[in-house]
Amino acid sequence: MRIAVLMGGPSRERQVSLHSGRAVCAALAARGHTVIPFEVRDERIEGLLPLEPDVAFIAMHGRFGEDGGVQRRCEALGLVYTGSGPRASARAFDKAAARKLFSLAGLPIPAARVLEPPLTIEAVWSAMRALGGHVVVKPTREGSSIGVHVLDDPRKIEPAVDELARLGGAVLVERFVAGRELTVGVLGDRTLPPVETIPGRAFYDFRAKYDPNSGTRYVVDPPLERRVAGAVRRTALAAHVALGCRSFSRVDLRLTPTGEPMLLEVNTIPGMTSTSLLPKAAHAAGIEFGALCEWMVLDALRLARERRRARPTGSDRTRRGPRTAPRGERAS
Repeated sequence: MRIAVLMGGPSRERQVSLHSGRAVCAALAARGHTVIPFEVRDERIEGLLPLEPDVAFIAMHGRFGEDGGVQRRCEALGLVYTGSGPRASARAFDKAAARKLFSLAGLPIPAARVLEPPLTIEAVWSAMRALGGHVVVKPTREGSSIGVHVLDDPRKIEPAVDELARLGGAVLVERFVAGRELTVGVLGDRTLPPVETIPGRAFYDFRAKYDPNSGTRYVVDPPLERRVAGAVRRTALAAHVALGCRSFSRVDLRLTPTGEPMLLEVNTIPGMTSTSLLPKAAHAAGIEFGALCEWMVLDALRLARERRRARPTGSDRTRRGPRTAPRGERAS
């Protein structure tokens, strides 16, 4: 099979995307596929057409990769591509929009306020007081913890506002949820074992995610009461469905001290190296990295065939993932 792996892109997560893309290229090549590395530098991908790929594997994080932009371009060019469609991608990437859909679905989310630009110290301080004085402040449309600040002291507001103002766009001020940090992978209609993140820093920021010397530890399938584990997995799958995602995603949550899951966000293009969180969870379920990448490709082809037969006119919500996710070594 000819597979073009789209990586890079114009976002602030370009280097992370290149890392994911190269890992995917190596994994698919090892399984015998013809792999075409395709480095995206702006928002033009028309150069894919003469390469005639069977599938475009999207390994692009951040803007244009996860916000529905590259998905819209693939559809306009008639290319089959991995992952969620443009609408679901846009919903998931915009944290404020995603929260509205989570709320409509009755899913548990932290109390929050959305602040539109221009951002001011006064506005953040007002939101901080209204939400109990301990908050997480983040851009509504960024990933990889870019621009995220945990504020529990008014003296921390000014440097946070300075950085967020440079990034631009709306800001989400969310009540801090004490407890454990969990992520749950979704493949089709199946959830993978949770992964607990234990940062060696004050919180799970960009450095904690990507610096191997940051001290972050990961516990795959951590000890959880059966009731709690079930609630965590159900919440993750419900979030995936609420946004109309298809094929795969990674859902981030906090687990309160009383064992209640609190939904944070859904990532439609999670990190894709053999040590990233979704692949870690897949490995625990018996799916090695190459098989996982191959399943994503095969599932994209399956979904494309179904769409051609059904000729849908509506949203991504009608095009959710497969009845079963891959089990064991083979993903087909």
